[in-house]
Amino acid sequence: MILSSWQVNLGPVAPALTYVEKNPDPSGLGTYYNPRCMRRDISQWTSSRWSKDSDISWLINANTDIYPFWSLLQGNISGGYMGVHAAGHFTIGGDPGGDFYTSPGDPTFFLHHAQVDRTWWMWQNQDPVHRTYAVAGTITFSNTPPSRNATLDDLIDLGVNGDAIKLRDTMSTLAGPFCYVYV
Repeated sequence: MILSSWQVNLGPVAPALTYVEKNPDPSGLGTYYNPRCMRRDISQWTSSRWSKDSDISWLINANTDIYPFWSLLQGNISGGYMGVHAAGHFTIGGDPGGDFYTSPGDPTFFLHHAQVDRTWWMWQNQDPVHRTYAVAGTITFSNTPPSRNATLDDLIDLGVNGDAIKLRDTMSTLAGPFCYVYV
């Protein structure tokens, strides 16, 4: 489905769909102005396998330690397992939704990531004492390039919205700069 009144201008960089033309930027970074209509390619196949209510419930209830929970939440695309997070991106699909690097250009990105946050929040609230500040994994995406494990003292600095903040200050929806719950 093509959404004719909404445009995306950056990317694509790594489109999931073969019919989406790459950005003309010769560097491969997708930074050239590239206006085009947004496209959606809703995947019933993906959503029926990894992002059903029962998948989310199983993820929360069957995984009591952070590393297996987080790994299964994120998914292992090369291993054939989407997980709740990756499945959301590939369920929406299209352009820019199916491109990891430009998916924030699709408004549904933020709804999807709110659900990922909600899933994590529900997992934390099963055992707040042990899970609120649980952290696992490395400081780079998919450990590429290989990096050390993250700690609660690592700084998050997105270059916008003020000063850097420690990871520990982002772990609770009711502490640090946050004040929200899901109902």
